[in-house]
Amino acid sequence: MQKLNIQKQKMNKNKIFTRTCIVTALFSLLKTKKFEEISISEIVKKAGVSRMGFYRNYESKENIIEQYILENFIDTVTALESNGHLHFDTQSMIKTTLIHFQKHAEEIKLLLDKKLNALLYFCYEKCFYYLYNTTHPSRIRLYSTRMFIGEIYNLEMAWIETGMKETPEQLAKMYSRILKLRAKDN
Repeated sequence: MQKLNIQKQKMNKNKIFTRTCIVTALFSLLKTKKFEEISISEIVKKAGVSRMGFYRNYESKENIIEQYILENFIDTVTALESNGHLHFDTQSMIKTTLIHFQKHAEEIKLLLDKKLNALLYFCYEKCFYYLYNTTHPSRIRLYSTRMFIGEIYNLEMAWIETGMKETPEQLAKMYSRILKLRAKDN
């Protein structure tokens, strides 16, 4: 039994290493080429993995980005849950989200520079529904969820576009003030 667990851990480490190499290769290629010009062959060559290794981990180039965003969302949600901020404290939730986003801002900026905004937004939406398993929400939950996804996405994109001059704490406070002003208007 212990031998099986060691083999499984080694396989997981190999899978993580392969996935990391593929993600790194794609982002490296994006620095010099358009997304649609990059082939799977180029990615596997740059990553130093086999084509079979690629398809064991990903379905397509788009899937690399989807999984990259999903893994980042999972890290963020895990941090939010461990801090108890997931459902109650909007300012702390936004601050934690922005701190995690900041770690990957260079890659996100590269996706935006390559005009992959629609793919990026699709990934946000897909990840949110995956994480919260809201496949059949009520109408109000659907509208509320879509609004929240759009707000988070647009807040982060505006932050990148303005050079990320505010700290996550400052931007979270600003967002909280905006919400309070909105509530007063209603």
